[in-house]
Amino acid sequence: MRKFITVVILTTMFFFTLASGIDSHIYVNAETSSQENIDEIKEEIAEHEEMIELLNEDIDQRLRRIDELDEELSRTERELNRTELRLKQAQERLDENTEQFAGRVRSAYMRGGSSYIEILLDADNFGDLIVRLAYLTRILNRDADLIGAIREEREHIEQQQLAMEEQREKIEDRRYQMEAERRNLEEQRKTVNALLETSQENLEEELAQVPQTEPNPIYGVVYDNSPNARPQHGISQASLVYEHEVEGRATRYLALFSTLPSKVGPIRSAREHSTKLAWENDVNFVYASASRDNLERIEKWGLSRTNALYHSAFYRDSNRRAPHNLYVNLSTLNTARPSSGSVVRPGNISRQGNTGNSTSIQYSNSYRVSYQYNAKQGAYRRMINGEPHRDATGEQIWARNVIIQYTDHPTDWRRRTTPQLVGEGSIDFYSMGQHFTGTWKKDSPSSPTRFYYDDGQEIERVYGQTWVQIARP
Repeated sequence: MRKFITVVILTTMFFFTLASGIDSHIYVNAETSSQENIDEIKEEIAEHEEMIELLNEDIDQRLRRIDELDEELSRTERELNRTELRLKQAQERLDENTEQFAGRVRSAYMRGGSSYIEILLDADNFGDLIVRLAYLTRILNRDADLIGAIREEREHIEQQQLAMEEQREKIEDRRYQMEAERRNLEEQRKTVNALLETSQENLEEELAQVPQTEPNPIYGVVYDNSPNARPQHGISQASLVYEHEVEGRATRYLALFSTLPSKVGPIRSAREHSTKLAWENDVNFVYASASRDNLERIEKWGLSRTNALYHSAFYRDSNRRAPHNLYVNLSTLNTARPSSGSVVRPGNISRQGNTGNSTSIQYSNSYRVSYQYNAKQGAYRRMINGEPHRDATGEQIWARNVIIQYTDHPTDWRRRTTPQLVGEGSIDFYSMGQHFTGTWKKDSPSSPTRFYYDDGQEIERVYGQTWVQIARP
């Protein structure tokens, strides 16, 4: 019998080891394939960027050549204008002299057409005849020379004009060619840019599939969320944010930080439920004091804590009115130990839910929180009363995971709203554009709140910022 049990145990261990090996092999293969895809896309991006750089250089070179041709064309145009002016002046002189010559001929004709002969016949003697003949010859030759010179000048200018017009046509042709080449290069650059953009999107999608390591948070800061406190500083850098009610249906945040923003706040006082949330996350609890019973509770539970009203690192910003103006630089606070642990979170959820592109939570008649999924970001845009929720730097708040934790909201002996966080209840879970229903459970004030799908499997959040909205059922 003992031998049989030993065989069964060894057989079970063999198959378990084999199965683990298969799972591990599949996981390693999947990880290797993903990394190969990332490397190929990065290589494509490098090639596209190199091509764009060459195209930019070519386009710049052609633009410089087009500028030179424009300048050359302007000079030719100016020279053509001057040539046309000279041609016009020459034509005017030719017209004037031709008119004078024609006037003399017309005058002689009107006098009977024999005036030149009469001038010769009126000669007193042979010597006078020779003089008159020489005189008439000189006049006729001078007119002919003058008209001939002007005609030559006009022909020369016309040739210049023709040559310059031909030059202008050549420059315009060359400029047209350069402009056409530039347009072709621009089209080519647009195509490569589109390829680059596609490759970058593919890279983002591939990277989104790769699990990422998130350091455990070390600070939990109570945030003011009254209208006078918005926009808050540092909230976009929190890894996880709880939003919960306080008195009068107003809400506050408990924001958990693993990074250390240089300005965080406004910081407000602690409540019992924010203390429990800080305790279960094992962070240094940062708050602006509290009522006596809550201070005693924090002391009794032994939380790592920093009371902002009694620490010199905290300051009031004069640009806002108290109590909505208490801030701290977490990188210099030095009241928490450096994070020693981390968790690897997946890039995608491992199951298929219903379409979940938007959701909203109505905390009061004047305060509504909503989320709208952006597939390109792989995250939900957070909105307050229909307007984008931004931090003080103007950065949009994005949530990769949204958990709406439903629970009763009784009041304590001082009639303060105190959500019931120990126990269990239902949840809505939104991630990657999908919606799931499930449950939450917390066994004690210090134990972690666990979130489950309807089938009992624990929810695994994807990496990135998570918002837990604690709401009434």
